[in-house]
Amino acid sequence: MKYTVEVAHLVSGDVVSVRSLSLRRERQGALLGVALIAVAYLAAMSAVFVAARVLGRGVYAPEFFALWAAVAGIVSVMAYRRVSRRLGRYQLGSSLEADAFAPVDVDLVRRTGERFELTVTPGMHGFIDGGRSPMALEALLDGKATTLNLDGGARAEVHVGDATFVVHSQAEKASRPELPGSRLWRMVSRSASLGGQVALAASLLAIIPRAITIDDKASRVQAPRLTTPWEAEKWLRIEAQSQAASLYQCFDPLPVSCQHPGYVGVGVSLTRDGEMRDNWIARSTFGKDCPVDQCMKDVVSTWQFDPLPEPMRVVLPVQVLRTEKPLPKVAQAERAVGAPAAWDQSRGR
Repeated sequence: MKYTVEVAHLVSGDVVSVRSLSLRRERQGALLGVALIAVAYLAAMSAVFVAARVLGRGVYAPEFFALWAAVAGIVSVMAYRRVSRRLGRYQLGSSLEADAFAPVDVDLVRRTGERFELTVTPGMHGFIDGGRSPMALEALLDGKATTLNLDGGARAEVHVGDATFVVHSQAEKASRPELPGSRLWRMVSRSASLGGQVALAASLLAIIPRAITIDDKASRVQAPRLTTPWEAEKWLRIEAQSQAASLYQCFDPLPVSCQHPGYVGVGVSLTRDGEMRDNWIARSTFGKDCPVDQCMKDVVSTWQFDPLPEPMRVVLPVQVLRTEKPLPKVAQAERAVGAPAAWDQSRGR
């Protein structure tokens, strides 16, 4: 399209507003509307993600981002078409979206394909100048609405009640098409808000419990409500056994004959908050040939316990198992021959 249509709204000779219509302006406005939706949806998606984190939850990323991307894409297409269609016409009527008030609802100027058209209805009067001489609009009505093409250089003056509309078609390079401000957001806000509500409701399906990282330490189960020392001691045994896997490091430097299961009595002195004040190895099935007591004492000092109903000093029985880390091939061969004898010796045979 090589030209732009400018519509000036006058009341009693004073200019109320001036608006330009062009294909370039439609595209710019539609793209700006899509950009506004993208920014708004990105902010809303970030707010949902932060709210989930604050509430101790998480989101399933593939489903969450796919959902918001799909809704944003659908709404963007709808907004692009709505804004482009709205910016391609000059509306008269009593609605809030109309460009100017008039007793009749009609698109005074609208784009159809590659052309702009001027629509006049009974009750309007004025003239159009696009040829050799101006032509009165009343002569073209014939009792019904009439549509006229606005070619380049055409000028029309339309009177509707006390308002006058001057329509001028001019070269596009001579026009200064402006983008709408707050009106643009009003055009896309309805679709954006509806899509946002759908995305927010569907986001509930993507919210999951926060992920817990599993490292070399045994995972801790949630502590029950402890009210008596006996309940506390039973729970301490469970906690100690759940952390017993960390004792494997005491056996790696020892001979293969020490690489066998056993039992250890771990003594701990705990405060009411579960902090360790002292610890010791009360008893062990590993003899002098397997000096692991000091190493176990050091490892136990790193263990953590939940709060207790009162300070406690107790000996906790712990089963010690061989680490899952594979032995060297030579050690495996030695263990195949010597392990049964060592096991029988530990049992007093």
